[in-house]
Amino acid sequence: MGYEEVCTPVEMYSSGKASYVERNYKMIDDSDICVFYYDRSYSPKRKCISRKSVSGLWTSEKSGTSLAYKYAIKKKKQIINVFE
Repeated sequence: MGYEEVCTPVEMYSSGKASYVERNYKMIDDSDICVFYYDRSYSPKRKCISRKSVSGLWTSEKSGTSLAYKYAIKKKKQIINVFE
């Protein structure tokens, strides 16, 4: 009736907040075709992630989708972007 699989690579357990990036890379590595909903003009707003803005740690302006999309290109995967 469909296909569903859970992808939890071993590397993900020790990657902390970047676990979604590791998961996406693993799924891309294991795939021949990658389907994205990726708007190239979108960039998340930066926000301070440190307490009381003391240490000056800020989030990245890169989205997880952007990172995954560029990784798929680098790995020469067939890409379908349903946004376009």
